Amino acid sequence: MIKAQYNKTWLWFYSSYFRILQKIYFRKISVITSDVFPEGQSVLLLQNHFSYYDGYWSMYLCNKIFRRRFHVMMLEEELAKRMFLTRCGVFSVRKNSRELLESLNYANELLQDQMNVVTIYPSGEIISHHAQNFPFQQGFTRIAGNRDNHSIIAFAVVLVDHFSLARPEIRIYLKNYSGERTAEAIENEYHSFYDVCIRKQTE
Repeated sequence: MIKAQYNKTWLWFYSSYFRILQKIYFRKISVITSDVFPEGQSVLLLQNHFSYYDGYWSMYLCNKIFRRRFHVMMLEEELAKRMFLTRCGVFSVRKNSRELLESLNYANELLQDQMNVVTIYPSGEIISHHAQNFPFQQGFTRIAGNRDNHSIIAFAVVLVDHFSLARPEIRIYLKNYSGERTAEAIENEYHSFYDVCIRKQTE
């Protein structure tokens, strides 16, 4: 697997570049939540994956809400084409291989540090944000269900709408999950939260 080589300078450059793109292509970013994410715990962030910009939305949450270091799991074949991303906190996973377990263990190691956020896209691939009930890749339970993992589990649902304007608005709905740490419970609750977000988006 390819591990993250965290570098503050590269992270600043990357986030600055996307802030410029944000101002050009998007009208507004709103984070919608009433939950609190206390300090002193790492964060496992489960987020929908539908666009090129998803890593930036994850980074935005790390900077604006969680105030912790950004890390995200990315398919190895994609990361190998963009190795500079390792310096921003990106590490690899190779599905259906022996290296999968190594990547999951590495994610668990990162979560032992209370100053880290680890983002996982449980769909395992880019899918439309209109697809609400996508199946979760089962590997994530080795992280969320790990007995040594005392991190916060956060749900993020990112939705985009133009409404009556030319540039779209990004709304990030955020939830602090407090239920059972089983694959079924987490997946069901995430999908229920997604349904709630869709209803709020269309109100």
